[in-house]
Amino acid sequence: MTTLLFADALRVARTLAGLSQREAAARIAITQKAVWIAENTDELGRSTNIRLRALYEALGIEFLGTIDFASGRTSGLGARWRVPAELPEHAQRASEFRTERTGVAFAAARSLLNKKQSEIAGLLNMAERKIGQLEAGGSTDQQSSHRLRSFYEREGIAFLGWGDVTSGLFYGVGVRWRDEP
Repeated sequence: MTTLLFADALRVARTLAGLSQREAAARIAITQKAVWIAENTDELGRSTNIRLRALYEALGIEFLGTIDFASGRTSGLGARWRVPAELPEHAQRASEFRTERTGVAFAAARSLLNKKQSEIAGLLNMAERKIGQLEAGGSTDQQSSHRLRSFYEREGIAFLGWGDVTSGLFYGVGVRWRDEP
């Protein structure tokens, strides 16, 4: 049995993969509108959900979270790049896993909240351009990075991933909803 994914996880996966809705749709021969519906409602066709899940998993993304079928409660929903069980010893094995130069997936966090850059910029009184730079990993502004990360964490988002000091690369980068205590 394949578990259907929630809209939040589908948005995060597409963002991590760096695909637009149109690009994701083209890869699995559906309409961009079907992707939009899948990412903005939890009422979508089973076939669309399964096809999107297969696309993202084939790219190396894994989905996270649990569902209590008795109560319908979810916890920890999100997505991340598949992680190695341990640090790859050989460069050839390292290429099997997606690596990132930064361990914080700001764009995926924004995706999880389902907000535009302009909305986040307005909430933080920060330039939209700065949000874009931080999302792209192109800014070394530690103060702005800390403000943005703190904002997302207050909103209930947990950042995922771990780094290799030797290579300066991060594995398993992604986001999920933080479990409530």
